[in-house]
Parts: sequence; C-alpha cells; structure tokens
Amino acid sequence: MRKLLKLNRPDLPRRRGAITTLVALMLPMLVILAAFAMNFAYMELSRTQAMIAADASARAGGRTFALTGSLSAAKVNAQNAANRNLIAGQALQLRDSDFITGVSTRPSSADRFNFTPSTNNPNSLKVVINRNSSGINGGIPHLFPNVFGESSFEISRTSISTRVDVDIAFVMDRSGSMAFAADEVSTPFSLPIHAPPGWFFGQPAPPLSRWLDLDHAARAFLAELSSSPVNEHVALVTYGSSASIDRSMTGNYGAIQSGLDFYTNAFPSGATNIGDGLNKGANALGSGREFASKVIVLMTDGRRTPGLGPNPVSVATNLAKKGVIIFAVTFSDEAEQNEMKNVATAGMGKHFHAVDAASLTTVFETIARTIPTILTQ
Repeated sequence: MRKLLKLNRPDLPRRRGAITTLVALMLPMLVILAAFAMNFAYMELSRTQAMIAADASARAGGRTFALTGSLSAAKVNAQNAANRNLIAGQALQLRDSDFITGVSTRPSSADRFNFTPSTNNPNSLKVVINRNSSGINGGIPHLFPNVFGESSFEISRTSISTRVDVDIAFVMDRSGSMAFAADEVSTPFSLPIHAPPGWFFGQPAPPLSRWLDLDHAARAFLAELSSSPVNEHVALVTYGSSASIDRSMTGNYGAIQSGLDFYTNAFPSGATNIGDGLNKGANALGSGREFASKVIVLMTDGRRTPGLGPNPVSVATNLAKKGVIIFAVTFSDEAEQNEMKNVATAGMGKHFHAVDAASLTTVFETIARTIPTILTQ
C-alpha cells in the first residue's frame, strides 16, 4: 500500500531559489523606501527644530527689544538663543535682514494678531529662520542623499514676539511709616525728624519722607509708560490699615497723579495691611480690559503689621493661578525683604529693593520697561 501511495503521489514543482530571487529583486526597493522614510522623518525633525529656534530667538530678541528699545542688543540675544537651539546639528547664523520690526494689533481677544512691518513705534519683532542653498546657512543635507534625485532640503520659519497691552494695578503703601525718611527708623508714637514744627498726620507729607520719594518714582514710572509703544492702563490702589481703590483702571495717567497728590497734601497715619492691598489690586484689575495682561506693582517699606489682613504670600499664590504677575518693591533701610521676595516668587514676578529716592526711581523705571511679551505667530 505504501508503495502504491508513493507511486501515485504527484511531483511537486521545484521552488528552490525562488524566494532568494524575489528578495534580491525587492531588497533595493525596500532599502529605497526605508531611506525615504528616514529622510522624511529627519525633515520633520528639522522643521520642528527650526520652529523651536525661531520661537526662542524671537522671544529672547523681543524681550530685549521691549526692555531696551535697542534693536542691535535684541539681535545679539536672538543670535545667542539661536546658538543654543541647533537645527540638524548646526547653529543658525542670523542676518540683519532676518529681523523685522513692526506693529501687531488685534480688534478683540477673539481675533488673531495682525503684524504690519514698521519702524514707527514698533511693538513687535519678527525673526525669520532660513536654511536654504542660497543663504549663509545653506540647505540641510538628507541623511540618505540622492533618494529620488534630492540631496538636500530647505526650511523657512518665522516667529513674532509682541509686547501686549497691559493693565497695571499700582498698589502703594500709605502707612504711617511712609512719613519717615528712607534712612530713618520709624517707631510707634514718634514723628519724623524732618517734619516741620507742629506737624502731625493729616498735614502735607514731610520733606524727605518715603512717600514723597515714592511719589517722585511713581511719576517717573508713568512717564516711562507714556513713552511706551504699548497701551498700558493703570489703576491706583493705596493701603494703610485697610486698602482703597483710589483711581479705577484708566489710560489717563494724570488721574493717577492726582490720586497720589491727595495723600501728598494730607498724609494719613495707619498700619500696614499688604494683603488687603493685593486683594484691592486684584479687584481693580477685574474692571480692566479682557484681553490685556494683568500686572500688580506692589510697593511697601517692608513692615507688614503682624496679624493684620490676609497673608500676602497666600494672596499672591491665588492671583498667580489667575495669571496675575506681581512685582514687589521694598524701600528703606528698615524694610523686611524676605516676605516680599516670597510674594514676588509666588506671583511669578520679581522683587526689587531700593534704599534711597534715586534707586527707587530706577526700580520703577526698570519695571515699566519690563512689560510682558508673547509670541503672536
């Protein structure tokens, strides 16, 4: 039976070598497809790197341009950012023509920013990233050149950094210690040594008082804002034992100055309720523009009355969750700085300390130039 089955079994065709032949025919195509896939992935990676480099350069250059107004300084910082963000393993060289100043505007918070090149009061800096065969950086070689006849590819990306409109709550200390000089120690039931004979609280602020130094620095702050290409609105909040919104959010800086004059002409006594001052500052910001960035500039001579009002650090932490940036300024030799440093850190801002009238003015001018910038493209 076995012999019959063996005899009746049909012969199978011989296929030895057929698979080898098929692999030999398909292998070059597989290699080409793999090379194409790797080239494509490399191109996408390089495009992502170019976008990161453009954004980093625009942010670094735009912030410098916003702070200093110097395009040359902005170019240096933008180039430094480009050097730290390689494209296909190579640092990008930026040319003067890769920087374009302009004005970015939008009708409402629901609209995109529109950029118009301009050198007249620009609020934006556009940075152009190019890797092409005709530029100084050249094209980017493929990992596997000459696949489908291409040896390299080109990339062009742009990014725009814009100084945005800002609503600022100017939260100023009007406690009794502000009637004393910056180098003077204030003590309970004492009067400033520079006050005229017979002076008492409720009369004009004494000569050399911290309040007058603050008034002068605040005017320098407002003057700096006036020269800014960005439309900043300001509210005035003052605090002693409690806080008050003395001037609601406005683009009329003269109104803020008149609010300061009110206390200059009749300076009050009072404790130091910094937490309430921050809360009132937040209330003032709430009546501002929907699409504007929110900033609080908090100034104190650094002696919070223990147990009075909410904890300033806790208030700053809550405001930061709502996107409010807080700059904290301490003033005078007797200022307690640590808590205000913590307030600034919690509020995503920065702490400054001033010891005299001149340094206080410099601090406020610096803050006025430190206006938030965003990438609008």
